[in-house]
Amino acid sequence: MRHAHSILMMASLLAVMPSAMAQQSSEVLPKVVQHSEPMYPPLARQSRIQGEVRVKLTTGGESVRDAAAETGHPLLRKAAEDNVRTWKFVTHTPNTYYVNFRYKLLSDTVDVEFLESPAIVRIDASPPAIIIEYAWLGLGTWKAKLKSTHGKSQQMFNLSYSGPDGDWLAANFVGPDTESEEIDYGHKEGNFLAFTKTLSQPDGKHVKTFFIGKMTGDKIVGTSVDEAGIRGEWTAVRITDSPKSW
Repeated sequence: MRHAHSILMMASLLAVMPSAMAQQSSEVLPKVVQHSEPMYPPLARQSRIQGEVRVKLTTGGESVRDAAAETGHPLLRKAAEDNVRTWKFVTHTPNTYYVNFRYKLLSDTVDVEFLESPAIVRIDASPPAIIIEYAWLGLGTWKAKLKSTHGKSQQMFNLSYSGPDGDWLAANFVGPDTESEEIDYGHKEGNFLAFTKTLSQPDGKHVKTFFIGKMTGDKIVGTSVDEAGIRGEWTAVRITDSPKSW
């Protein structure tokens, strides 16, 4: 899964212009009384593109007649032009002005400040989150026999693993009433497995138990210890082989 941080500031930008444009370059951008919120273009944000866009705008006395980006990355220009076209000003003499849009990737929360200083619009946004989904590979269905001083029991479960290093282990235990229960924690390292599961004892108590075992072909042999310190042994045999992924 991070939010856009838009800061709209206006401040004077005096450019060296030819003598025929001396009047328009010396005038300050009129006060903006209405505007839409500047947005960071989604495609530019996803592509990690940032930079500055210089927009030339011509006003008609209260609104923008024309806006054209003169510099800047193509994926940023249209957003700057579209935003400028939404600006409404206090009544003034029609003129031509320049404004700079500065797009930058940050990682802060949303904050909008308008007209801190004239002719600069800054739009900051957090980069999009990169989500990686790993497929789960099935290791089949297993029938286990557990033995400790608590007594003997049998369990049926499905095993699968995933993760960037293949060390995430998942197990789904199926009870006598076909109810499914997942393990609390699982880890796989090569042929070694480790996981925790809460077991129901003959006296009705529920005890969290840690299992460790080694898988060799279609068989697992291992030991267990519960939170009371009671140790046990367990074995499991694979009854179906379903190397599927999802």
